[in-house]
Amino acid sequence: MRPNEKYFKLFGLEPGASKDEIRKAYRKLVMKYHPDRNPSPEAEQKFLVIKDAYDILLGKKEAPGLQNNTVTKANQRKETQEQRVKDAQRRFEEQQLREFLENELYFRKLTSGLRWKIMKYLAIAGIFLTFLLILDRFLPHHYQEDKVIAYSANRANSEDGERISLVETENGYRFWISRLRYSLVSRSPDVYIERSWIFHNPIRLVSIEKLGYNFYPIHFRFYRHTWLLIILFLLPSFTLWYKRRTIAFTVLYNFVFFGVGALMVVYFITGDRWAHVLTFGFY
Repeated sequence: MRPNEKYFKLFGLEPGASKDEIRKAYRKLVMKYHPDRNPSPEAEQKFLVIKDAYDILLGKKEAPGLQNNTVTKANQRKETQEQRVKDAQRRFEEQQLREFLENELYFRKLTSGLRWKIMKYLAIAGIFLTFLLILDRFLPHHYQEDKVIAYSANRANSEDGERISLVETENGYRFWISRLRYSLVSRSPDVYIERSWIFHNPIRLVSIEKLGYNFYPIHFRFYRHTWLLIILFLLPSFTLWYKRRTIAFTVLYNFVFFGVGALMVVYFITGDRWAHVLTFGFY
């Protein structure tokens, strides 16, 4: 039996009857069963059934079966929604667990085995180089005789924006210097290259003139950035101490391992610094 068919049958109508037909049939039944017109107990019960059927057919209320069905569907939707929330929570927890395990494995890879040993060696090398760099700032300087044979004036800007010129010496050195004077390349091309004691890093050119000495600072050389080098060379030791399961540690670790490590190697092997260190600057 289709929904509401029994209510139409109660009114003596065919399913799908119009609202006007329902109202007419309802009025006839009310005249017959209304308690004011029919005092029998059966009539009163019949009237209540007719009133419910009328409200249901006009859409004022739902049939009991449909109400139960609606409740069931609502419960099903609620259960489905709750299940979806539980599934989403479970997937989220599984994803967090996977990420935790991946991060843990990566952290252990960084802080164990050969790579961690290399980091320890870098820390030792960094402390050693830092000590020599600091010492290099206070020891006497070397002075190497040379002669300026070519120059190119005001070709670039220095680290602090100062205009600098490129000069070439008789021994094949090329230096970026500031405060270039015409006398350096005309009347007084003979110069001394002032170098640090241990690493022999060039510091400035010293020109000997009639009235005294002229000094030309050398740019784009390691000596001008000694304190920055010290900070960088101490980073491996800081990395060993900082050791954390954080993104910051991972970034720092990779910067030190690949960047600072490469800088140490370049600094130590270029300019025969390794030989100067072995001879404590006398070579």
